[in-house]
Amino acid sequence: MAKENVKSSVLDSIFNQYESNKTNSSSDFENKVDLTKYFSDKLQQGQNSDEKIIRILPNKDGGSPFSEAYWHEMQVDGKWNKIYCANYNDDNRCPLCEVEEALRLTGNAEDKALAKSYKPKKFYLAKVIDRNKENEGVKFYRFKHNYTNDGVLDKIVPIFKKRGDITDPREGRDLTLTIGRDQNKNSKVTSIQAEDPTILTEDKDKAKLWFNDTSTWKDVYRAKDITYVEIVAKQQKPVWDKEKKCFVSEDDFKTRESVTLDDEIKISKQELSKKSDNKKTETTSKFKLKTYDDEEVTNEESTNTTQGEEDFPF
Repeated sequence: MAKENVKSSVLDSIFNQYESNKTNSSSDFENKVDLTKYFSDKLQQGQNSDEKIIRILPNKDGGSPFSEAYWHEMQVDGKWNKIYCANYNDDNRCPLCEVEEALRLTGNAEDKALAKSYKPKKFYLAKVIDRNKENEGVKFYRFKHNYTNDGVLDKIVPIFKKRGDITDPREGRDLTLTIGRDQNKNSKVTSIQAEDPTILTEDKDKAKLWFNDTSTWKDVYRAKDITYVEIVAKQQKPVWDKEKKCFVSEDDFKTRESVTLDDEIKISKQELSKKSDNKKTETTSKFKLKTYDDEEVTNEESTNTTQGEEDFPF
């Protein structure tokens, strides 16, 4: 009876979370990372379809296995990047949210439209086992909330409603994700099917390893350096400055590199000029210390001048 109550609690938590997010409108609102911790439903270049099998791990606290978090989707150097929102996730400062708010408050229609591109998007995260890569252990599956109710969660919740708690380690079910491409050639999970009930694993060592894994999605999807986010908020490209050991804008970096190069050229010219002056002084002093007739002086001067010229790199 107690087990049935736990299952009911898990299902109620998932259904309440799903219904709450479904009714909300869109207006509500890289330390090195081990890449094996990411589960991706993205197709490789040249692929048009694929299937992947996962097992969603239960929440140890007995609640929904799906966490909620927010990321900004911004273009950086022509590529789309997901940037952690410190404001929505941690109630800390986020430069991108600051720009979004500033644009909304101008009262200008174009600014309000632009502000939407700075607004963070809701994502779900779940601990999963990739059945094709069990040796890599626990992974995190991040997928976007779909405001038209056609996303990954919208395909998983009906399975919970029909099959019960599919995260149960003994009586749960694997999920088969069918992946294709949409009209824009982007990867899309087109369907999710539940497999027959199976135990999570027969391997006791794997079971201990998976259930004792204390990592959270924040260990994997880490926040960017605040300086990086500030540069992106200004619609500039961040680059890593090895000397300063921090992110700087590409424009500032190029300017500094240009100035440094000019300084190096000036220093090189000054050093070469000093070497040239020293060589001439050395040659002149040799003539003064020795006495030759006119012919010998002319010959030795000619020889030394030629040798001096060969020492210069120009």
